[in-house]
Amino acid sequence: MKKRFKAIIAIMMVLVMSVAFFACSKKEEEPTETTTESTTVYIPPTNPFTGNEISESADGKRPVAIVVENHSDARPQFGIGSADITCEGEVEGGISRMLWVYADSSAIPDEVGPLRSARPSFVEFSQFFDAVFVHWGGSHSKGNYVGGYETISANGVDDIDGMNGGALFGRNKTRRVSSEHTGVMYAKELDGVMDSKGYRKEINKDNIVALDFNENATPAGETPASGVNVKFSSRTDTRKFTFSSEDSKYHTNDWDTDVSFENLILLKADSTYITAPYKNSSTTYLNYSWTSGSGTYVSDGKACDITWSVTDGKLSIKDSMGSPISLNKGQSYIGFVSANHEGSVDCISE
Repeated sequence: MKKRFKAIIAIMMVLVMSVAFFACSKKEEEPTETTTESTTVYIPPTNPFTGNEISESADGKRPVAIVVENHSDARPQFGIGSADITCEGEVEGGISRMLWVYADSSAIPDEVGPLRSARPSFVEFSQFFDAVFVHWGGSHSKGNYVGGYETISANGVDDIDGMNGGALFGRNKTRRVSSEHTGVMYAKELDGVMDSKGYRKEINKDNIVALDFNENATPAGETPASGVNVKFSSRTDTRKFTFSSEDSKYHTNDWDTDVSFENLILLKADSTYITAPYKNSSTTYLNYSWTSGSGTYVSDGKACDITWSVTDGKLSIKDSMGSPISLNKGQSYIGFVSANHEGSVDCISE
């Protein structure tokens, strides 16, 4: 009897311990609440004209477009190759002129030039970037020719003119050339002048050409382009570019120093020659019509056909399929090529 009692007690103890064990196990197996902290990934602001990173202080600032001459006495230009976008086209007498576009005015070199006067096509093109237009002088309307000054006025363009003098402008006399090839801009004074004129300093992104950029370098198309020759018209010299596989850029020495670009955007536009009185003689100006046309995009050793158009003052550039072109990140050259006066773009294969 005593043994049976002990056995019952032992069995009861085993049962109690088993229940306790399973209870504890169940409690341990119950899921526990976990909290995860969300992390914020910093995305730096992007330069709308190069696709590269831009400083926070420059993000959203209004671009600046500067007219720079291309006479042989002006080369190499002060600050050549520093612009986000370098535009070039014919103005008169078979001479080309440039428009340097900067998204970040603080990135403009201390001294830029030689500056040159405004021409209608350059005034109009600068507004595709919502830029403050910087120039030294300008052409005036004569006969059926509408001048640069009148184009500025008619389009309500915010401009800064070196003819008005001031601390922003001066002359670099280190070269033995005539004074017309010496006018320069001192970039450190730019913000102050814009403030004094009351110009808007924030970019209106609805007004600028929309440019997309590839994450990784991508050939522009299928047409080989180890070299590219550009003639703005039958009256101009040929701008020659050579592709380097070492840095994936197109190089030229046509400005008496090596300058390179990741992208070449060559826009064909109808143009008009207009002869007008000039001093004691006359000159023949060239105006481009910024409505629509074809062109060529070149990058990473290849080229493709493009189309471009302007709608409500906004420039768009598309590939042959009608989709916006996607550029490689970096600096771009935009050439103005006459579609009806024997302008040409020749892509050279090795």
